[in-house]
Amino acid sequence: MEHSNTTFQLPATIPDASDIAQTALQLAALSSRLALEERTLVNHITGRAENVAEHSAMLALVAPAVAELYYPHLDANLICRFATIHDAVEAYAGDTATHIISKQELEQKALREAAGLAQLKKDFAAMPRFVQLVEQYEAQKTPEARFVRIVDKWTPILVHFADKGATLRSYINPDELLQNFVERAARLREQFPDLLELVAVREELTNLAAKYLFQP
Repeated sequence: MEHSNTTFQLPATIPDASDIAQTALQLAALSSRLALEERTLVNHITGRAENVAEHSAMLALVAPAVAELYYPHLDANLICRFATIHDAVEAYAGDTATHIISKQELEQKALREAAGLAQLKKDFAAMPRFVQLVEQYEAQKTPEARFVRIVDKWTPILVHFADKGATLRSYINPDELLQNFVERAARLREQFPDLLELVAVREELTNLAAKYLFQP
């Protein structure tokens, strides 16, 4: 996809703003930038493309609720925090479609996101806990961060149920959908050997979409 022409820049400091107000302004600007970054092949019922901020809001609703119900040993509040910031780097690097992507494109994506993370750390150095959360998520060392990343893989298929598959049917057929996920499922099982049950849910959602979202 084509990324937005502008990457995130901190808003100018307002001389007479309090520290709290300035902090809020900076984080709000980051959130607003994510609302400008459109995601690929995902439309709302109105036909408007989903943006990264909306995607993050969905994840922040789904992930902690699933954790509380089925994985109570995990910290649902931390999961919610991770979900809200999991794509913060995309304010700098843009969103990259990964449903069909080459090894070279994956490497380029990693380079863009590494540069974006470095800039985010500079821009928000005065907010060490916020930066630490972003770094923790990107490091993928904690169970909660890994949980969020795999549930994040559910959302591209979850959102298609809202418009009853209208967007999905515009670019793929059910056989192609299932076949495309075969390779992705293999990668996910390799990446998340500790979360195979959640990988299986992604596979289940794909099968449900193929079965129910292509009917006339």
